[in-house]
Amino acid sequence: MLDKEKPDLVGIATPPDLHCPMTLAAMSRGIHVLCEKPFALNFDEARRMKEAADRANVVAMIDYEFRFLPGRAYAAELLRQNYVGEIRMADFVCHVGRRSNAQDAEWNWWSDEARGGGVLGALGSHVVDTLWLLMGPPHRVFCDLVTFVKERSGKPVTSDDSFSMLIDLESGARAAVQITNAAGVNDARFGIYGSEGELIIPNWFATELHGGKVADRKTGPLEIPAQHRLPHDDIALRAAFRALSDRMIQAIDNRLPSPSPNFADAVNSQAVIDAARLSARRGTWVDVKM
Repeated sequence: MLDKEKPDLVGIATPPDLHCPMTLAAMSRGIHVLCEKPFALNFDEARRMKEAADRANVVAMIDYEFRFLPGRAYAAELLRQNYVGEIRMADFVCHVGRRSNAQDAEWNWWSDEARGGGVLGALGSHVVDTLWLLMGPPHRVFCDLVTFVKERSGKPVTSDDSFSMLIDLESGARAAVQITNAAGVNDARFGIYGSEGELIIPNWFATELHGGKVADRKTGPLEIPAQHRLPHDDIALRAAFRALSDRMIQAIDNRLPSPSPNFADAVNSQAVIDAARLSARRGTWVDVKM
């Protein structure tokens, strides 16, 4: 297909075990790449993909479209303005029971650890990217992976459907993350807490942002400025994806370096995901190694 159609850009949205070979095939032909997450099966693959992008001098981005959701984008701006003071704690929880029972979803690559399935890669990668972006690089992690639904379509499930993770960041801040698609209904929140205040995103799609200052002893909704709002769309995340893809197209048209979130960001997240998997196997804290 690449040789016949000769596309300028390909989006790779296959199961994760195909991301690396497909990315390398495209880049060897000088084709720009937008890769879905989870980025790769492991850090070695992720590093090979980034190195290939650097050699090919193409625009290479990872689909961390959650960065562009209104609440997250405005929270990032406020943190740059030191709204919460010194960041000390964060928590991120999501309990969405879309796969709570065996009949909710048939067995496919999502259920297969060897193909890159599981919630840690699919959703945890977004969380890791957000925490790194807002709070800086992690130092070490402690992670517990769980599979509550152990069989689908009569086949064993080898991937995780839930996880809990503690993160120590190089700044000294701490974060706690718990995500599942096998329990609950539609509960999600993300909070960042500092010496001078707090910011809280009260839902998964970050349509709102709440904040408050220690000095005021109260919190409440914050109005999100127009530059961070997205056009209404009936399909969740499509407007955020358009914001990301517009950034990519601008870079391609103007021959600019790969804008963030790029393959360097993807490699960073993959390093944390690999450390989390190793922690779950060992039952110990594991340092994040680049």
